[in-house]
Amino acid sequence: MKNPQFSVIVTTHNRPALVTRCIESLLTQNFPSDDFEIIIVDDGSRHRTGKILMPYHQSGLIRYLRQSQQGWGAARANGVRHSRGEIMVFLDDDCQAPPDWLATYAAVYERLASVVGVGGGLRHGDKMNVAGWKQYHGHMAYFDRLNAPLGITNTQAGQAWFTFGGNRSFRKDVWLAVQPKSKDWYFDDYSIDRRLREQGVLIYYEPAAWVEHYYFLSLAQRLRSAYRYGRSEKSLDRDAQPNAPTTRLGLRKRWRRMKSEAPEASNWAHVWYAITQPLTWVARRWGRLR
Repeated sequence: MKNPQFSVIVTTHNRPALVTRCIESLLTQNFPSDDFEIIIVDDGSRHRTGKILMPYHQSGLIRYLRQSQQGWGAARANGVRHSRGEIMVFLDDDCQAPPDWLATYAAVYERLASVVGVGGGLRHGDKMNVAGWKQYHGHMAYFDRLNAPLGITNTQAGQAWFTFGGNRSFRKDVWLAVQPKSKDWYFDDYSIDRRLREQGVLIYYEPAAWVEHYYFLSLAQRLRSAYRYGRSEKSLDRDAQPNAPTTRLGLRKRWRRMKSEAPEASNWAHVWYAITQPLTWVARRWGRLR
């Protein structure tokens, strides 16, 4: 049995509905089924996730791996260890791929034979709240800021220093050579990008290889993410922190910017986001102190 070209690695934690949606989108790819495998790494979810995923595993549609809760970086590394493909494609469990997603990746690798990695774009779905809109705009602005020296934005194809961690790919040997050693929740993707940049290696960004990202964040999700970001930040050098530059704005300007980023949300939704945002700051600081 020949090894597939792609190993699609999806990490998940306590999001059975979202990861099921993700898997279903992968099973409808317009790409030869024997040329890619789907590996789902369950990072210590409760029993319900495994119960839902096990039928996919038993039928041979996916390979299901379960580990104790260690974070996305360790989960991705676990998926790579069990992979058979030449190219690792990393997809977040809250993303849904259109039918031509893998075919688009394959076309780029065929056209650019020497490329070491390819990243794809992110789009938002119809269901979003204020926190989701803020996160989406943050993702796009962060991409544009880090890749500005190369003259591309999130809507343009070309060589890049940074691509979205939830939708990107690397040749397996390249990824193994630069994989981070930490077991943090976040920033393993940023650490890989930084190591490649230090080596003068560029990856390619193809926005046509897009996926739909789920941008609807509850307060509990925001607090958990902030805490985990705080925990993960400790593993990075202070000078290497990937934080956006801070800009001091008055309350009126902050309100106008928030409204412009989520124009369809009600005033009450904006107020709720604003009064709960200090809690996420506390959660992030608490994570750094642990």
